[in-house]
Amino acid sequence: MPPVIGHRGLASAAPENTLAGFREAKRRGLEWVELDVQLTSDGQPVVFHDDELDRTTDGHGRLADTPWDVVRHLDAASWFGWPAEPVPHLAEALEVISGLGLGVNIEIKADETAGAATAAAALDLAVGLWSGRAPPLLSSFAESALAEAARRAPDWPRGLLLGGVWGQGPGRARALGCAGLHADHRLLTAARVSAARELGLAVLAYTVNRIDRARRLWGWGVEAVFSDRTFKFEMPV
Repeated sequence: MPPVIGHRGLASAAPENTLAGFREAKRRGLEWVELDVQLTSDGQPVVFHDDELDRTTDGHGRLADTPWDVVRHLDAASWFGWPAEPVPHLAEALEVISGLGLGVNIEIKADETAGAATAAAALDLAVGLWSGRAPPLLSSFAESALAEAARRAPDWPRGLLLGGVWGQGPGRARALGCAGLHADHRLLTAARVSAARELGLAVLAYTVNRIDRARRLWGWGVEAVFSDRTFKFEMPV
């Protein structure tokens, strides 16, 4: 695992969660990217972050209420000032990412109710398609998604995402058989990172866009940071 993972491709340099963004991350020297996967109304796994289409496409309404035949024709790049790019199907994204020689963190974007179904659809596809050297790293806030991921892709590492509260995060991750914790960097302290690592958990931090903060996190033992930034991080020695 490299110390920097491109967040949603490389979200400050190219339209997020697009094939162009993954290519830009590669062009700028990154080795891994992160993407988000959700389901359309007809159950197709697509690479998209928000619940609503409006911010990053020329569409409107909820992704979950929109069929793939509509989503596939939306423009996901003009808002960023780039030539038109479609919302990628997960199959397209994995083909491009593996072809570029990149590693990938697939975040399963779903609540607990939809977590298992989203993980099942994404992984039934991904397990048969992925041809990269390293297995994808799977992550989610939804424990139901991670439990389903363990059933569908038992050999692929998993990470529990933590947002506003640290709480029992390390214990929950261990109980789910996760390899790591993916935490909001603002939750982290040296003691928390050390405690998680003592449990055998790798700690990854999101979203880190300042080099001084990245250096501090690496110094505490954080394995990798997710970043939007275009500048090349000075890697830890």
